[in-house]
Amino acid sequence: MVFVSYIHVLSAAFLMGLEAAAPMGPVNMLAIRRGVIGGWRHTLACGIGSVTGDLILFSLFLLGGHYLFSDLSNPTLQTVLAAIGVIVLLPLGIYFLVRAVKEPLRAYASARQRWDESTVPAHLVAGVADGTVLTIFNPLTIIYWVGVTANWLPFANSVLGYSAPVWGILMSTAGLMTWFAALIVVVRFIPHRIGPIFFRLVNAILGLILLGFATFCAIVLTRHFQH
Repeated sequence: MVFVSYIHVLSAAFLMGLEAAAPMGPVNMLAIRRGVIGGWRHTLACGIGSVTGDLILFSLFLLGGHYLFSDLSNPTLQTVLAAIGVIVLLPLGIYFLVRAVKEPLRAYASARQRWDESTVPAHLVAGVADGTVLTIFNPLTIIYWVGVTANWLPFANSVLGYSAPVWGILMSTAGLMTWFAALIVVVRFIPHRIGPIFFRLVNAILGLILLGFATFCAIVLTRHFQH
């Protein structure tokens, strides 16, 4: 029974990471877009950034306990996070929608011209930074980690004791990395000939997703000022 409980707790943590990475949100679409333009290394860079952002949030909620949970219910903190979300996500959403409505071959060719080999290291660093920022300031990601941590941690503590946070972080990391490894494989084997059209479609989806999250943040801000 003890062994079964260990498997249950660890597999739950793995699935928490996998489920955090899998939804087709802004980071996944950005990782696909950059992978189509510049190659699988750029998808890997976005994935590393996203995993870093998710682990920062998960670690804060694991180690911060009820203090962080209570602070997140503070209207002022919610307003600040929503304002940051609008500032970060709205311009990006508009930018990618504009790129989507342009002629796809020209937009794709223009994007690829800026991704020559001499600029790869800088773009990889930018990919890590973008993935981290979009993950940390995504309000739905914050809500997700609050919910799953609050449900997983009490049971994990009863089985693993004081080592629960360490095992939770390790198994969640494995889940997050599993998803992005699969995404890298998909991007790596996309036929080159469908690049321009796929590029346009990804731009459109990414722009709409970002605008959707920005709208959610704007609604939170509006409700705060109405009170």
